[in-house]
Amino acid sequence: MFKGWTNRWDEIAVFVDTGASYLAYILAVHLYLVLINPHVATMQLVGFYFSFSFVVILVSWVALKLNFKGYSRRWNQLPAEMGMLLLSNLGSVTALAVLIFAFKATWFSRMIFVLFPALAFLFQVFVHTIAKVGVGKIRLTGRDQRHLVVMGHPHRVETFSHTVDLVPEAGMRVVAVFPLALGDHEVGNLAVRDLRRLLAETVVDSVVLVLPITDDVMMEVLSTCRRQGKEVRMVLDEVGVLARRSRLYDFYGNSVLVVESWRHQVAARAAIKRAMDVVVASLGLIFSLPIMLTAAVAIKFEDPSAPILFGQERVGLNGRRFRCYKFRTMVPNAEALREKLSHLNVMSGPVFKIPDDPRVTRVGKFLRRASLDELPQLFNVVKGDMSMVGPRPALPAEVMQYDEAHRRRLSVKPGLTCLWQISGRSEVDFKDWMELDMEYIDSWSIGLDLKIMAKTIPAVLQQKGAH
Repeated sequence: MFKGWTNRWDEIAVFVDTGASYLAYILAVHLYLVLINPHVATMQLVGFYFSFSFVVILVSWVALKLNFKGYSRRWNQLPAEMGMLLLSNLGSVTALAVLIFAFKATWFSRMIFVLFPALAFLFQVFVHTIAKVGVGKIRLTGRDQRHLVVMGHPHRVETFSHTVDLVPEAGMRVVAVFPLALGDHEVGNLAVRDLRRLLAETVVDSVVLVLPITDDVMMEVLSTCRRQGKEVRMVLDEVGVLARRSRLYDFYGNSVLVVESWRHQVAARAAIKRAMDVVVASLGLIFSLPIMLTAAVAIKFEDPSAPILFGQERVGLNGRRFRCYKFRTMVPNAEALREKLSHLNVMSGPVFKIPDDPRVTRVGKFLRRASLDELPQLFNVVKGDMSMVGPRPALPAEVMQYDEAHRRRLSVKPGLTCLWQISGRSEVDFKDWMELDMEYIDSWSIGLDLKIMAKTIPAVLQQKGAH
């Protein structure tokens, strides 16, 4: 029941619904003592009801915890959540009846037994409906859209893809389908090969396996997606739980088993991380505004004809392309000169770094040493393309040279700082850099992000590995 951070979004939802139950109890008591039966209202009775509210909170929390099966997720339907809430309220009011009988609390009105669960259910359904409608409207605009690849049994692939098309408010779009007939191993092998190419060339958030599907193809797909940090969902037939960490949902008549790509990919923690990104980046923009204005003036003074900012296409979450901004620190034709200087590259792998880069301007050298050139990326963080902490954003040309295992760093948003940033930056070779990124992904927590951000300041001041 208690699975730690893997169900943290569920934990938050339980507390929200418990709060709704508490408000319902207070309102039920108020209606009874003020409108329905005011002549029995005494300070002592009000005190009894207030003291009992703490029992109501505990009982409601336990009842919701025992019946909870998801909250405001794109794979959930409101009727299923309403059924869960109804069972929870019936369970809580039954438990309260037992407690009142056991403690002989004859002062507790039976009218409240009717009002309390009815109001609690209405309040909770209202919260769930608002969440569903609000999130659904956002998704209808195309924001927060998940890109799916669907593969498996031909007829069921068609059915599932059609279901996705019928519910645009779920925020999903099928970008590719791979119908696989059972026993056709040649087609299955080709599909796996094409899937690998697709994952490398386009944005894919989830791979949906529509069972039945041959074991060898299924295991190859699971292995490929696990290496690249892709989420896999299974549309089940008569299949049991296939993974130790899994959750089963009903998606408009389709039984879907979630096999998480990495144990931290949970909506609640992602929401907390996003909120922290917006707050920290916004504060960073406010406090660094004088520094950025000074840097902009210095850049423009050194070369009035060149732009202040340098925008470059980078690869973000699951292969999404975005424009990454930084203060211009090089001469305008720096990219054209790169090929001539390739023999000076000191980094292994696809990354290009050279010490005392002749393309860097005088102002640029100072900005780089002080790591001030990356301040405009705070705008990328606020926009949502980047996070405050995460693997540094890679160039498309670099990503094209990644091994399959290296592509897992694309399963999280790129960041302004990371373990590599506080471990020497350019003094860390490519292999160790990738290992640090994998370590971050596997051990990610809000606490780790705060720790990295705290260590970034002294690392920047020491200018260790800054070129």
